[in-house]
Amino acid sequence: MVKVKIAFFSLVCGAILFTPCYGSPITNGSQLNIGGDAIVGATFLNWTCDQPTDAVCPVANHGDFAVTSSTGSFAQYNGTFGLITDINNAAQPLNAAFSLPNFMTFDLNGNETIELTFINLGTDTVSSNCAGLTHCTPQNNLLITPSNPLGLSAFDLDQNGQGTAASFAVRGTVHDSSGATGSIIGIYTAQFAGLTPQQVLAAVSGGANSTYSANFVLTAVPEPGAIALMGAGLLLLGLIGRQTRV
Repeated sequence: MVKVKIAFFSLVCGAILFTPCYGSPITNGSQLNIGGDAIVGATFLNWTCDQPTDAVCPVANHGDFAVTSSTGSFAQYNGTFGLITDINNAAQPLNAAFSLPNFMTFDLNGNETIELTFINLGTDTVSSNCAGLTHCTPQNNLLITPSNPLGLSAFDLDQNGQGTAASFAVRGTVHDSSGATGSIIGIYTAQFAGLTPQQVLAAVSGGANSTYSANFVLTAVPEPGAIALMGAGLLLLGLIGRQTRV
């Protein structure tokens, strides 16, 4: 009887350990790297449709991007293009949960789409004009909302040897055509050559053209079936342990 229990114990442990690895097309740790152009404003970000040889753009309220050096679930898109939806503070308020389905889609196929759900606030020194600062998060009354009472920008403006890098962080959900999902975080970075943070802030007040790059990292979400099996396995392990003690 003890041998049977040991064998069953081993079988359940194996199921718990390996089940989450099966059945999901979402690859944990997948990276998506893209690049493109945009018009950066104080309260909006309009992506540009100008990628060479991309026949899909122009599309209203969208821009296009090129995929480079991506891995895992996104490796299939290397060397191809996609569409990205314009964002603004009125529809996608900073520091608050929202849903923008199909924020990013891929021209090649609909295997993966990205829903945007959150835009972080900047974390540098807060200033309304960034004067004299090499690292600055702008403050603007137009950005004030219940979730952002100080009117902070999403951008961190960081001066470097080439000028100033403007970066902001986002969160979202990857949707696979199979129904599987994964959480994703990303950082967009635009480089403004030869400008200080104060000069960048002045430039974007009316909208400034910029080239950007972005990196996203995906975290797989276990499928419901895998979670249920893990729960059942843990319950069985508890019962086996109880019977053994009796």
